[in-house]
Amino acid sequence: MRVLVPLGKKQVTGIVYRHRTEPITNDSIQIRPILAILDTTPIVTPHQLWLWEWISRYYLCTMGEVMAAALPAGIIDDNYKARTVTYMDWEQGMTYEQAQTLVLRSKKQLAMLQYFVEHYLPNKGIERRELIEGSGESPAILRALVDKHILQEVKTSVSRLIPYQGTIKPAFALNDKQQRAYQQIQLSWQQHNTVLLHGVTSSGKTEIYIHLIQEQLAQGKQVLYLVPEIALTTQLTERLRCIFGDQLYVYHSRFSSDERVEIYNEIKNSIVEPQTQKAKLILGARSSVFLPFQSLGLIIVDEEHDSSYKQQDGTPRYHARSVAIMMGHHYHCHVLLGTATPSIESYYNAYQEHKFGLVTLAERHAGIQLPAIHGIDLKRQYHRKEMYDHFSDPLVERIREVLEQGKQVILFRNRRGYSSYIQCSKCGQVLKCVNCDVSLTLHKHRFIQVGEEQLTCHYCGHTQTKPSHCPTCGGEWKEVGFGTERIEDELYSLFPKARVGRMDLDTTRNKNAHQDLINQFAQHQLDILVGTQMVTKGLDFDNVSLVAVLNADSLLNTPDFRSYEKAFQMLEQVAGRAGRRGERGEVIIQTFMPDHPVFGFLSQHDYVGLYQHEIAERELFHYPPFYRLIDITLKHKNNDRLLAASTLLQERLHQVFGDRCSPIIVPSVARMNNAYLRHILLRIEGYADIQRAKELLMESIHYVQSLRNCLGTIIIPDVDPM
Repeated sequence: MRVLVPLGKKQVTGIVYRHRTEPITNDSIQIRPILAILDTTPIVTPHQLWLWEWISRYYLCTMGEVMAAALPAGIIDDNYKARTVTYMDWEQGMTYEQAQTLVLRSKKQLAMLQYFVEHYLPNKGIERRELIEGSGESPAILRALVDKHILQEVKTSVSRLIPYQGTIKPAFALNDKQQRAYQQIQLSWQQHNTVLLHGVTSSGKTEIYIHLIQEQLAQGKQVLYLVPEIALTTQLTERLRCIFGDQLYVYHSRFSSDERVEIYNEIKNSIVEPQTQKAKLILGARSSVFLPFQSLGLIIVDEEHDSSYKQQDGTPRYHARSVAIMMGHHYHCHVLLGTATPSIESYYNAYQEHKFGLVTLAERHAGIQLPAIHGIDLKRQYHRKEMYDHFSDPLVERIREVLEQGKQVILFRNRRGYSSYIQCSKCGQVLKCVNCDVSLTLHKHRFIQVGEEQLTCHYCGHTQTKPSHCPTCGGEWKEVGFGTERIEDELYSLFPKARVGRMDLDTTRNKNAHQDLINQFAQHQLDILVGTQMVTKGLDFDNVSLVAVLNADSLLNTPDFRSYEKAFQMLEQVAGRAGRRGERGEVIIQTFMPDHPVFGFLSQHDYVGLYQHEIAERELFHYPPFYRLIDITLKHKNNDRLLAASTLLQERLHQVFGDRCSPIIVPSVARMNNAYLRHILLRIEGYADIQRAKELLMESIHYVQSLRNCLGTIIIPDVDPM
């Protein structure tokens, strides 16, 4: 339960974690009283406390940091406010006959009274707003009925969770290949707690999930269905709602704090009332693992390869897939990892180590072929001057043909904004963020309402107006690089009659923006959808004939040992949006490196070939899954103190871990939010005692942070970084 306790001069809310039974013998420790117990029943289950403790231990953070991430803010700070609706009901003792005599002289009052009587619900009344709008009379008329003591206002708390009003439909029957995969999953669960379903895009994985969910719900169990992105919940919610109705709850960060509190409480209350049909199936992003489940039967991790499952900023830096696997062991429930492009680690655990079961679904639903993938050599196109801005002539011609056929197009560029940066054409100066060592990105459309071009830092959010000339020499600006905004502009020039939509962080900031864009495209109100990685994941459109990637090389040329894996996954996923119904789809990839091995694997949809290429290099260069990584970030606003702390920590870790400890690493963005950054990387053998390694690491961190010349240095260990 939550309790109110004194902390210094403040009063704060905490959770009772454990009762201490032995006496405290240390006279220097002052026992302070609990000021109040805030709950009548527990709000956190023993299962949750176990999970918090495991996350705290595994990801090297405090229980308090886990609690802050796990509980909706409205529960921790106790500021939840129930939603209230005002209903109109009879004044006590009032009858219809009496009321008629009181309003005979007013036709408007009589009309409102008549509407009230016709729509009155016993023991509930009628909603105030409905009475005013339905009767067509004014609030003043209603006030007159209240003043005459005919009607009274009754405020009632109502849920923010809207019940399903549609028709419940049966799930589609599985075809032979899906049925075979379904049975193989069931058999694999007899030997493995976790099973990896490797199914190509549009092979019908979701339909298999639905049948597995139905089986668990029939047994009275709960199911957690994880997706990596909020955007994926839009289409999936509609698909699941018509089958599972009010048993389905959706949970993610776009909900308000009060909405998240209500969902949390509904799931908690379903423990007390197991006969309820609510909160049996939870569809949500990574934070859903923290909900108060009691009777989990199945956890589905869809698109298990996706890096969005890893908490990159803020503590705890947990990976929802790893947490889900541990929950499977703790709850004794099944875990299903599903994807068309497995992570190297998951495929290694299934294919080579046999820690997971492995089930393969190699063909698309209804025998539809995987899309044909073609590369366009940008070197050749630029040499021949067969380019229009960032579109090659063959791509322009193919888009035109597809649009003339009444089909739709998706264009992928994994960079938002208009231009990557602006540079003075005279002196070469690049405008950088005042808080971070990074260039500012030019945005135009996002700020069109103020009539100015804006420069934005994508790290700290700093924004400033684009100056008319270079502040150093007065030279003109040139725009370098391109993002989704610029592609949108170029599309309007190339195809003036086409209806173009853009899906990136700038266009989906509002709560329902994802859903609106997806619905518009699904209903063929848009011809072309241009977007960042949001358009690559799990979306299902029936009329997309062509997918184009405007600059695939940017995915490969990143300083990350996972760059080839991530590039293949992203390109194969976006390719999977094409040709999901009827005719075979087509994918065009513009690149300066058409002979790159990743494109070779991609053209054949050869995941296993990519895996074999990558796993050999991972073993050779001591990377996961053969080695465990811990990335230590050090930050301080004083660069001298940061260097002192970094040097001391690196020396100490090198004494303990030897060559498993890297030298000090200066990141590409060495200052962020006015704090200087350094990194140290630990590589620990897969067979080593990782928990002992973590203990030694934390001892070194605490030692360095205690030194006078290192005070104020923030040191953050990131276990299994992405």
